[in-house]
Amino acid sequence: MSTKSKQRGTETERKVVRYLAEFGFHQAERRALRGENDAGDVAGIPGVCIEIKGDRSNKVSAWKLETVREAANAKADFYFLVVRRDYKPVQEWEVHMPVGFLCDDLSHGFNRLEEEPWIRMDLEVAAEVMLDRGFGPWDPSWPITAST
Repeated sequence: MSTKSKQRGTETERKVVRYLAEFGFHQAERRALRGENDAGDVAGIPGVCIEIKGDRSNKVSAWKLETVREAANAKADFYFLVVRRDYKPVQEWEVHMPVGFLCDDLSHGFNRLEEEPWIRMDLEVAAEVMLDRGFGPWDPSWPITAST
């Protein structure tokens, strides 16, 4: 991986973490790399694994598999993939997640990638889904000031 590519990845992760923190996930932070036991790119949101890609290669299928593997490492109940989209604000970057996470029952297991379709939405919508599902210490009295 080139230095420029690595810098883009780091910048992408920082923007997503900053957005989530401003949205109400105040403990969100970049996670240190853990090699083959990687548990996603964001720490500080218990039960959630977030994989972030700034790469322009658009290998979404492979990235979904990576996300599922890292969610298993993290023992996360909820997981999704964020893909940077150039010329769009961070809140409009693509999020891919299993459609089952929009249902009331989150009791499905890992490695069901072939069985369950994934859906795509903006990061802003995914952050609202996380709050709706009870992830994150959000208080309705806090203003939402998310920006890029």
